[in-house]
Amino acid sequence: MHTYIDLGVITLQVQLAEIKNKMSEYVRAVQNGSTFEITVRGVPVAMLVPIANPASKAGFQARVSGLMDSPSAPKLDVMAALQEGRK
Repeated sequence: MHTYIDLGVITLQVQLAEIKNKMSEYVRAVQNGSTFEITVRGVPVAMLVPIANPASKAGFQARVSGLMDSPSAPKLDVMAALQEGRK
């Protein structure tokens, strides 16, 4: 694990295998404000960061519903997606 500071935020660099083995520990650390850069064979591929304004479950559902009701939202044909998965 490597540590670096960017714009005052301390970020820990961690291998994907480590995240997979201890995901719940890393999620708890993120809940407490930690930030992780996930690497695969030393190459950064993703960030695990706290959500800026976490919402309650009801707030999340309302946000998703609002996005889905938007005229510009992509439409998903659930039955077609299920059938595609069975091929």
